[in-house]
Amino acid sequence: MKTQLIVTFTACVFIIIAGFSSITADYTTTTSSIQEEYSHPFHVVLMDDSLSPEDVQEPSQRSPVICAETPDSFNWRQHEGFDWTTPAKHQGNCGSCWDFAAIGTLESIIKITENNPHINPDLSEQYVLSCLPAAANNYGQGCMGGTPYHAFYYMMNSSSEGNNVNGAIPEDCFPYQADDQIPCSEKCEQWVDCLIPIADCGEQWLGFDSQSARDTIKNLIYQQGPIAAGIDVTDHFVQYFSYHHRETDVYPDTHETWQNRLNHIIVIIGWVDDASFENGGYWICKNSWGTDWGYDGYFNIEYGGLFVGAYIAWVEYQIYNNRPQKPMSPNGPTSGSINTHYNYSTSTIDLDGDDIYYLFDFGDGSSTNWIGPVTSNTEISASHQWEKKGSYAIRVKAKDTHGYETEWSDPLSVSFPKSKAEHWYKTIFVMHPFLNRFISLLD
Repeated sequence: MKTQLIVTFTACVFIIIAGFSSITADYTTTTSSIQEEYSHPFHVVLMDDSLSPEDVQEPSQRSPVICAETPDSFNWRQHEGFDWTTPAKHQGNCGSCWDFAAIGTLESIIKITENNPHINPDLSEQYVLSCLPAAANNYGQGCMGGTPYHAFYYMMNSSSEGNNVNGAIPEDCFPYQADDQIPCSEKCEQWVDCLIPIADCGEQWLGFDSQSARDTIKNLIYQQGPIAAGIDVTDHFVQYFSYHHRETDVYPDTHETWQNRLNHIIVIIGWVDDASFENGGYWICKNSWGTDWGYDGYFNIEYGGLFVGAYIAWVEYQIYNNRPQKPMSPNGPTSGSINTHYNYSTSTIDLDGDDIYYLFDFGDGSSTNWIGPVTSNTEISASHQWEKKGSYAIRVKAKDTHGYETEWSDPLSVSFPKSKAEHWYKTIFVMHPFLNRFISLLD
């Protein structure tokens, strides 16, 4: 049997215990028997400021995906032979489950968006608690509760409430201390260089379990990745998974009475449709009570059990994009005559494989429009004629299909010199300025 971790109770736990009077008779019997079995209870910290329908934006947002048919089972922890999630963490003596659910969701979305199950992003929950105080339900008191949507929103927000930037930062830049009073200034000095940006986010109150709600959750998970979700946990639930550690263990729907609140936030990573369950299957979830709870910090719960999924939130990661490399210096004639067209070519490489646009500057105040797109490492050319004699510098820059521009290339110098007659004419009048005055008198 796994070692049990003990964390101090807070008032929010007693809210759960006080609510037992509303639990059905069947569940009361189960609770009594389970208390006898579990002589060393597993203690956790829940949100003191619980989530209710009134806390969700109105009008409630809608899922960004279109519902379609989904498989009977799906699990981001075991998809195509790889684990696309990150290890479960421990929120400690702080009601920051909402923060951990948001960060856990974002970490998985990064792996999925990057199409790389081998990376293991470990982002900072403390950054949200300390630097984004508006994300908490009560300003600056993230250990009392919050919503994952607000964590996403303020990480993305570049106003002062969002710390003036878009993004999350790595755990090692601001390690977790389970304390919402740690000053934001304690993050690492180079934190701005570590930002991982967010592209979009949303939340929705789905309400009681229904086929429509399940379809929405499944399609979000299947098409985009794991989502954060609310649940109204009980002491029975907490203790059940402190002693049940098999991947096949499923917590049943105990038919609780709705208390108009959700006191905990978790991450849903998949599902299994199974007709042997009263409600037709169960969700596969990730928690934030350490790896000694459940199976490696994960658990399964029957559809609708403890109102799981009544509230959901999702996030989209802004994939990091490499700029194309600096283009080669233009190649073409370096001298010639005015009013004659000359061709100049260049190329560059985009490490992401994006198509590329090019813009030529011909040094005489004129330039091309963006030319392209063309595939990476494809040579492209532009034609130009100069109307005045002189020397010019041709340069070029590139951008990818995301709009990320390069610096200017090294210039190519071109010259359109004066004729010999003009050269001698200018030389004579420079050497003998009185001739210039004499001719002006004749005029």
